[in-house]
Amino acid sequence: MDRLAITSQKPDIAQCVALASKYHVGIEIQVYGYQPSLLDGDWRSLLKQQKALLRGFEGEIAFHGAFYDMSGASVDPSVVALTRSRYIFSMQIAAELGACHVVFHANYLPWIRRPAYQPDWLERQATFFYEMVEEAKRLDVVIALENMWEPEPGIIARVVERVDSPYLGVCLDVGHVYLYSYSMSCAAWVERLQDHLIHYHINNHHGLYDEHLPLCAEGGIIDYDVIVPMIEGLPEAPFVSIEMEHLDDLEMSLRYLLEK
Repeated sequence: MDRLAITSQKPDIAQCVALASKYHVGIEIQVYGYQPSLLDGDWRSLLKQQKALLRGFEGEIAFHGAFYDMSGASVDPSVVALTRSRYIFSMQIAAELGACHVVFHANYLPWIRRPAYQPDWLERQATFFYEMVEEAKRLDVVIALENMWEPEPGIIARVVERVDSPYLGVCLDVGHVYLYSYSMSCAAWVERLQDHLIHYHINNHHGLYDEHLPLCAEGGIIDYDVIVPMIEGLPEAPFVSIEMEHLDDLEMSLRYLLEK
């Protein structure tokens, strides 16, 4: 598989960089998203350490931005302002690290059962990302908008199509599709989003929790013998991140993919 990568969710990326170098794959740095308090702490020292570890790294680099409680489509201007600040900060750090993509969540709330919610959300979200793509263009990074609770792919597709910028694409999280999209197959998601897919997160789970298990985990409900050909069949090769917390799981998944 082209453009394969592993994720690093810890501040110290040394072991993940070593593993990525061993298998000649890229890396997606996620710690600033999973530990957003770093953005208010000594992030400069951490960034300096990470840049040093990545010096000479030959793989592609991606970055996961802030996502907890973020809402660019909020009706509260103060929430939008905070989200804007966190997203721009994330993009600035991503650019410092030489990342090609920065991943953000759409954070659509399907539990709000009000006819006006989805069109109003789309309008506000598109307005928000019009501004974000200008910053992305300035920093030369591309935003990948990730699905989380969205029950169908059109919700994210319409945001990307409304903004219509080469600096905004889609990150398809396969695990989230199998958790939160109850009536649509992964194939249907790929078909709807294929013109916008620039990034993937791949992992496995047992159907109840977002466990981030190895791709070949026993009892995992996602069959990557089916998913991998879908990814490889796209007209443009996306950046594909194996998203797991443990180094052994990452290596097991790398071996599974590279032996196919």
